[in-house]
Amino acid sequence: MDKRILWGCIAALGLLLLFAVITVLLDARINSAFRTPLGDLPVLDLFGVLVAMAVGGAIAGARFAPIAAVLMAVVSVTSLAVPAASTPLMLVLKFNAMAMLLSLAIAVLGARLGAQYGPQWLARVRRRA
Repeated sequence: MDKRILWGCIAALGLLLLFAVITVLLDARINSAFRTPLGDLPVLDLFGVLVAMAVGGAIAGARFAPIAAVLMAVVSVTSLAVPAASTPLMLVLKFNAMAMLLSLAIAVLGARLGAQYGPQWLARVRRRA
């Protein structure tokens, strides 16, 4: 595995963890989900996925997009294990399926945006410094 891809994965997962800690520390009301007929949509979490995967894409490059999807799939599956212990899995999937699918799509979008615009942004920052 290329070192840039590894650092992109580390950065993306670290930022996902940071966003999760921030939302817990600030309060659960800040991350209130919009209720839809297809399930709940946690907007702040989806924004965190976009930012984290964009940073990962900026570091790793264009090859990071499929890896971002795999990372989000692994995070989604592991997050299902916690409530599934006390709640039937189908009920958990019913309320989280839309958020899981959107997080996969947003992860790929963020990785592609980061790969496309990340080098330009970094060059601009370096010129100012």
